[in-house]
Amino acid sequence: MTARTSKRVYVDSEERISGTSSNFSYAIDIPEGAKYDTCCVLSMTIPRSYYLVRSGQNRGILIIDAVEHPFEIPPGNYNVDNFSESLLAILNGIATPAPGMPVAFTITYSGITGKYTYGYTGPGTVAFKFEDPSRLGHQMGFNEVSVNPFVATGSPATMLLTSANVVNFVSTSTLFLHSDMIDDGTDILQEVYADNSVPFSNLVYNCRVPEMYAKKLRNNTSSLFNFSLCDEHDKEVNLNGHEILFTLILYHKEDLTKTFQKGFDALLRAQADD
Repeated sequence: MTARTSKRVYVDSEERISGTSSNFSYAIDIPEGAKYDTCCVLSMTIPRSYYLVRSGQNRGILIIDAVEHPFEIPPGNYNVDNFSESLLAILNGIATPAPGMPVAFTITYSGITGKYTYGYTGPGTVAFKFEDPSRLGHQMGFNEVSVNPFVATGSPATMLLTSANVVNFVSTSTLFLHSDMIDDGTDILQEVYADNSVPFSNLVYNCRVPEMYAKKLRNNTSSLFNFSLCDEHDKEVNLNGHEILFTLILYHKEDLTKTFQKGFDALLRAQADD
């Protein structure tokens, strides 16, 4: 990184002017007359306190005989076992079992294929439906926007549906820090990958090559900037009361072309004097 002047800024969302820990306004004191034109995130710590199943993205629809029955899985972190238990209780709370049958739905998980198989015993036709912005299809094993009908098995009043995809219980793998302080079409200040981190730990990012990740400042006269932490679908990530911390460097980027030209001109003048 080639810079004439620079300033490090330590941002703690707990010290925000307004907003939440993942969507906030923050005051940054830029010295009067500073000609900063570039910024870069040097390091960042994000608590992985956000959930696998998040509010606003946790809705599915059970269709029985063309009648839609919306349902929601409570926000939280799940695995293949406790998710199927929660889902099963909801589905059987909606459906009416066939005469003489204790439950209408069953769910089994295959450790070989990584898929759920859903069973239904009862009258009528049955299907699962998923609509944007819900991501519940990931955990249930279906495409984000899809309709998935159960298929008759030949046994009276019994239908089955095997998930189209391997069920996904890996939480958001990529987070994006957005800010209006940069002059960029995406306003993404920095992306962070979850790698092999576990829930309720921390995601830690350190920039190894600042010049490769530097962004152009939108202006260098503002003192209040907005930041937001979003997932790959550009949805705000709720950190559930925990704070994000990151270190910025603001600097005036040296124009190497002009620097080399000045050096070359000086060399020519020196040779002419000789």
